[in-house]
Amino acid sequence: MSRVVEVSSPIDVHRIRVGLGHAAVVQFSQPLAEPEYRSLAAVLTDHPTVTLRAYGFDDNLATLRFLRWFPHLRRFSVAHLHNLTDLAPLHQLSSDVELLDIGETRKPLNLAPITAFHDLRQLRIVAHRRGLPELLNANPGLHGLALWRLPVDQLLPVIALPHLQSLALTLGSLKQGKWLLRAPTLRYVALRAVRKITDLDAVTRLPKLQWLWLDALTLDRLPDFSSCTSLLRADCTAMRHLRHPASLRGLAAAPQLRELLVTESLLPVDAFVPFVDHPTLQHAGVGLGAERRNHEAEHLLRRTPPRADTDFAATHGLLRMV
Repeated sequence: MSRVVEVSSPIDVHRIRVGLGHAAVVQFSQPLAEPEYRSLAAVLTDHPTVTLRAYGFDDNLATLRFLRWFPHLRRFSVAHLHNLTDLAPLHQLSSDVELLDIGETRKPLNLAPITAFHDLRQLRIVAHRRGLPELLNANPGLHGLALWRLPVDQLLPVIALPHLQSLALTLGSLKQGKWLLRAPTLRYVALRAVRKITDLDAVTRLPKLQWLWLDALTLDRLPDFSSCTSLLRADCTAMRHLRHPASLRGLAAAPQLRELLVTESLLPVDAFVPFVDHPTLQHAGVGLGAERRNHEAEHLLRRTPPRADTDFAATHGLLRMV
């Protein structure tokens, strides 16, 4: 069942209630009538873990005036609300908002107006720089942070997030990998198409890391993970610079690794030999771009495919940010 419920006028309250039993997001791209906003707000009151998202090109939505009907909303997204120009209307939300997704807009926004929120637990920021250091400083209780299209260590040379468990960096750049060690509490790290990363040695020194997702990085070999005793799962997607038979040997040294997913890969089949006798590896999935090579790798590893992301995260109490 879809984890996203699309809402449009005239709304069907019963359908929304049924859909929200499984959904993570309810969203709309066109304005609703005021009674419909009121009805939707009442429904969301019973589903505080569901995120409300407004998106699209409608100028009326971009004013965020509709938020006056959602004073108790805990989770809100403006990803792809393209004509949004000012975040000041977010003051209409409750002070105990726990998730904000300030995603893609036509022009970068000033984040200063939302530094008034001090109890955020999850935050996603796409390309918006002004006020970001101040926003993070105002929310030391953050558990999950996703940053897109930002020069992370240049913009945030120092961070003080003592409770951060989940970090996702997408696009942008990270010149100093040791920057990650400023958040030693991390349990989940995703590095996707991040430029300027030359090694992942710092990642192996995160004592609580349980899930690592590497995507489209330019590394040709992974470091030695033998000291990474908490690592349970590793995903390597579109890591096309990994081509040598020894490229994954360091990852196979992770002593507690349980699940491995390698897709969109140019690795040779024998790169997976170090995992054959791994004492804890239970699940492995491989995509090497050719059916024959996939079968060879599957026959070599003899493991069942990894579990769905949501299932793995739920089993281990992990917060997965993207």
